[in-house]
Amino acid sequence: MPTPNRETVERILAANDRAALIRGAIEDAWAKVKTHPDLVWFRRKTTRAALMWEYTVANAIAALAADKGVAVAPHHDTVSFVFDDTVLVRFKKANIELQSSNYPTMLALLFHDHKADDLFGLGELQRVEAAYVLNRFQNAIVWAGIVAREKRRSLWSFELARAAGAEVVELLPPAEPVAPAAERVIQPRATPEEKKSGEEGE
Repeated sequence: MPTPNRETVERILAANDRAALIRGAIEDAWAKVKTHPDLVWFRRKTTRAALMWEYTVANAIAALAADKGVAVAPHHDTVSFVFDDTVLVRFKKANIELQSSNYPTMLALLFHDHKADDLFGLGELQRVEAAYVLNRFQNAIVWAGIVAREKRRSLWSFELARAAGAEVVELLPPAEPVAPAAERVIQPRATPEEKKSGEEGE
């Protein structure tokens, strides 16, 4: 399989606003997950990640439906998107180092082994991930982009462009440091000596 080439992938995903549509699919999915009525009692982060994946894939299928150069390929309990018979993209959650986690099946291990033969019967494709990264509080997306790896080694990555006119939310500046509540609210009692000294000064 060919090692993913950044210029090729960027060019193909720039066509027909594909990069912006992929990013939109991810962000719209996160908006649905955040407002899911059962989110508060989910016990496993993997439940949220699975919901995120389902919404993202559904969004991407709908958003890219009119693009004749895009093929949706369900296979092996996942869905891949093939662009112009050249680039295969799958959606994943990644950590801050842009590493996605997979159950270590043989296919998962081979996805980023570009010496491996065609895994899915789809031809000689450049395999990459459209990944999203959450902040440390796991309550907001801080990065969404394309990641290429060779096994566990990062080859390159780039952030997906937003659609023209998309709202950009500015992060608030850090709050000014404040003293601990105990220091601001609780006042220590004066000792007898301090009281006497105060009375003498009046």
